Amino acid sequence: MPSKALIIHGYGGSNQGNWFPWLKTELKKIGWNVDAPNLPNTNKPQLTEQLSVLANIWNSRELHTEGKRILIGHSLGGSLLLHLLEQDWKDPLDIAIIVASTSHKNHLPELEDYFATPHDFEKIKKNCKKFILIFSDNDPYINTETGPYYQHQLGENTELFMIHDAGHFMGRDGYETFPMILELIQKAYPLLSHLHAD
Repeated sequence: MPSKALIIHGYGGSNQGNWFPWLKTELKKIGWNVDAPNLPNTNKPQLTEQLSVLANIWNSRELHTEGKRILIGHSLGGSLLLHLLEQDWKDPLDIAIIVASTSHKNHLPELEDYFATPHDFEKIKKNCKKFILIFSDNDPYINTETGPYYQHQLGENTELFMIHDAGHFMGRDGYETFPMILELIQKAYPLLSHLHAD
């Protein structure tokens, strides 16, 4: 079984926005099976509806395979990622990469559905082995305290990267590609990348 990655876009976005198509292509080049769905009603998102789409793609009760499993969520997709990790997974996933995510302390009123109930961080930590947080020091939507907050909640197996002048990591911020994420994955699994490289 190949290793699997799931890329989750954010509020008002699509799987064709920002750096998502680039990352999907680059991961497939080195042998990853990549899902990057278009989530429904992206301009008026509902948690249960979007979460059910992701849960149908990645069944939380599926048997653990020899391949690695990585979640990557941008903006509201980071919150969806955490909600997905609150499901009853049979085996823990390997890495969750959260980019410029919203939180209960910092979100638009129309997204209250996603934050009405606090995340169960103890369950989330049991369901994923490692967390990588990537935030910007000049994000117009996300408070700079959000990254450290998530780092504290997710515990010792968490790395936080605060990038200077990266905005919201969108195409208009210069992020139509995102080599850092690819490099972090390759660093975590160098043998896997080597085996699948052309």
